[in-house]
Amino acid sequence: MNDKKKVLTAKDLITTGIFSVLLLFAAMLTGGPFCAVPTLTFYFPIGAAVLAGPIFMLFISKVPKHGALIIVGALLCILGTLTGMHWGMNFGFLICATIASIIAGVGNFKESGLNLIAYIVYCIGPMGTYFVFFFNKESWISFMLKKGTQQEYIDKMSEVATGTTMLVMVVGTIVVAILSGLLGLRLMHKQFVKAGIAA
Repeated sequence: MNDKKKVLTAKDLITTGIFSVLLLFAAMLTGGPFCAVPTLTFYFPIGAAVLAGPIFMLFISKVPKHGALIIVGALLCILGTLTGMHWGMNFGFLICATIASIIAGVGNFKESGLNLIAYIVYCIGPMGTYFVFFFNKESWISFMLKKGTQQEYIDKMSEVATGTTMLVMVVGTIVVAILSGLLGLRLMHKQFVKAGIAA
């Protein structure tokens, strides 16, 4: 009986699909504007982490099963690939979502501290493309030029690509993820549970 409860059902898969869209929408809503400006694009992960915390926490409450977050990562990876995003971001989503699933799963998706750490790890995913840019710039530029990115955009990115930029990106994303994740946990305990949305 317990084994059956751990298996993803058709309802779980539908819920996972819906939340994948919600997580992507939240990321693009607050992170997308940074991508539109080449000198700010490195801060996309910071913006992407702003609204997704409550959605992430509600999702793992609704589908507290191993594999659900991995599916989210896989769907984001596929969508990113289809829309021409750099493979570093696409696989970053997949890898970090998988690690996040493992972390949250250790506490059976019910331990607030582990769920918060899982969200922080999840938010690191989009940084994959920027890490490639910093550590293998020629490869990144070659790939993105083939995908249609303008040379002028890349040149402006390069002008602000310093160690400080990377540090702000990493630290900023972690800080915002913590705040957004804590907000999500607070809403879970005080609002979602009372409303019967989450258990």
